[in-house]
Amino acid sequence: MSKWNLSQFYPNMETWEKDLEKLPLYIEKLASFKGKLGDFESFKSFYKADEEILHFIYGMFSYIHLASDLNLKDVEKATKNQQIMIALSELGQKVSYVNPEIIALGEEKVMSFLDRDTFLETYRFPLKTLFALQKHVLGDDKESLLANFQTIHSIPGQLYQSLSIVDAKDEEITLSNGEKQVITLTNYRSLIPKADNAEDRKKIFEASFKRFKENKTTFANIYNLVLQQMKANYQSRAYDSALDAALFSNNIPLKVYKNLMDTAYESHETVKRYIRLRKKALGLEEYHTYDRFMTLVKDETTYDFETAKNLFFKAIEGMDEEYVANQHEAVADGYVDAFQADGKRNGAYSSGFYGYHPHILLNHDDTLDSVFTLAHEAGHSAHTLFANASQPMATADYTIFVAEVASTFNEHVLLDYLVKHATTTKQKIALLEKALDGFMSTFIRQTLFATYEYQANELVEKGIPITAEALSKIMIDLYKHYYDIDITKENGKEFVWAYIPHLFRTPFYVYQYATSFSASLKLYDDVKSKKPGAMTRYKELLKSGGNDYPVNLLAKAGADLTMKETFQAVTKRYDILLDELEEALKARD
Repeated sequence: MSKWNLSQFYPNMETWEKDLEKLPLYIEKLASFKGKLGDFESFKSFYKADEEILHFIYGMFSYIHLASDLNLKDVEKATKNQQIMIALSELGQKVSYVNPEIIALGEEKVMSFLDRDTFLETYRFPLKTLFALQKHVLGDDKESLLANFQTIHSIPGQLYQSLSIVDAKDEEITLSNGEKQVITLTNYRSLIPKADNAEDRKKIFEASFKRFKENKTTFANIYNLVLQQMKANYQSRAYDSALDAALFSNNIPLKVYKNLMDTAYESHETVKRYIRLRKKALGLEEYHTYDRFMTLVKDETTYDFETAKNLFFKAIEGMDEEYVANQHEAVADGYVDAFQADGKRNGAYSSGFYGYHPHILLNHDDTLDSVFTLAHEAGHSAHTLFANASQPMATADYTIFVAEVASTFNEHVLLDYLVKHATTTKQKIALLEKALDGFMSTFIRQTLFATYEYQANELVEKGIPITAEALSKIMIDLYKHYYDIDITKENGKEFVWAYIPHLFRTPFYVYQYATSFSASLKLYDDVKSKKPGAMTRYKELLKSGGNDYPVNLLAKAGADLTMKETFQAVTKRYDILLDELEEALKARD
């Protein structure tokens, strides 16, 4: 079964709507504890009620956001989705008193409450984290005031989605063979490698990016709203910068971010070497950014969804029994929506909340990339299964910082399996290319975007107006440095900042793809080389959820990201893979 079965949440929309009517009562229940948290019994009752209500809300939110993502053009579901977001905003306003009130009690008193009760003990790390954030938590009145703006925070993401997908018109082009093709943000990546000539590839790319060029000013204004919201937040809460605010809650050292940026920036010769090798092998006079979708060898193999699942299962066969079981459970029937559909949200994700089985959204297109995407998202869902089974609600939710470790670990496993079973030079070339493309997209490209975010926020701090031209200038310079490509020669590419949804929906997220990629590579190498205790430590990371700061969790598992050498090891590995690819291409010739 390759469709979601959302009945674990609700049997139908009518039942969901009845619960929506009950939600205000739950919100008022949490609000009723205001001024009472200094009493032990009230303190405990609040957290009991909070868990009960969160479970209720998780089910409501999951049902409607998943249902809506299946068809973003469904106005009724989109409206219901907005209703739950409004309700969540109201909840945020009503409970804005909690953190200031707890901080006012003092750490000593709060910890004494935890000492008296096994249920409350599960909140020790979250509450210690709260007290560490104390200087950035405002008084009750100010927190209540800021909570009034909570609804506004989701507006940039909604505007972005409306402009880029819901109200956007997909372009129809005529290829050189006379075939007409509708170009979407989902299919253009798979169409480019199939194009027979440079002119068709150019047409496909320009059609996909046309919406960003034509709406560049609107996209820039939406992104400016994101930047200004971050500025208002860090200034209101006395952080040093937007980046400081993003890193502080998870205790991520600033040097982790800067070491990542510096290492990727210094790796440009490895990147340019790979591009030169590709350009020569593909026989291109000029190399464009969209040529990255072209393959060095022509492989007509297609991978339907069932084949993709079976390949992934074979790749993990023989590994730790518990690890394998959760990977299978992650893609069990009813928990994966696999195929493209009109109005369906593009891309892929795993969505999971405590007390509920995670769900995976895919847009499977039968390519090798889609096989890796399945393994990637299965890693996320398995991580959620591990954490939910091992942690109480208080510490089950893992941070974004470690989220991509489990997913990219699965990609390493799958890649090694496929390389090991390659029987021809052609297959070896294809798989080495896949590995190097993973380095380019996950480590280099995501760090490039992270550097863009860093520099865009610097514009705000310096009082420089945020315009499409200013944002594009950052991208133009970065692409020139990393790839030695002038993206102004590609019609629409300079607006690539408008193409990346994470920049609008979850600022300072994308760098974590690269940090997680680096950590997962280290952990996988330990497991692969049968380093004593490596798999046990890795599973412990997955089971830990969010019971410690993420950098600490990774260090305990065996990946220390405070060391620049950890990142440099990634580029050294890919220099070796480049050597192997170069030799394989010579053997083919």
